[in-house]
Amino acid sequence: MGAIPILEWAALVLVLVLAVLAVHLRDLLKGALALAVMSAILATMFFHWGAPWAAMFELSVCAGFITVLFLAVIALTEAREQDE
Repeated sequence: MGAIPILEWAALVLVLVLAVLAVHLRDLLKGALALAVMSAILATMFFHWGAPWAAMFELSVCAGFITVLFLAVIALTEAREQDE
């Protein structure tokens, strides 16, 4: 079992920090963006580890589609709250 390079450790720690931020941030927009950045870093890690299909799925669905869906729901919800 080989040692994990320092860059991979840094990426893993960054993914963990962004995941915790995405859950604990009060501002939903910042939480959604933290989740998108976490998914993009995770996709690059998958690609580096030799799993291009997992990387492609993570980047397109999690970092792309889900983030756009979250942002649309946040925008529609805030617009409705301002009307009332």
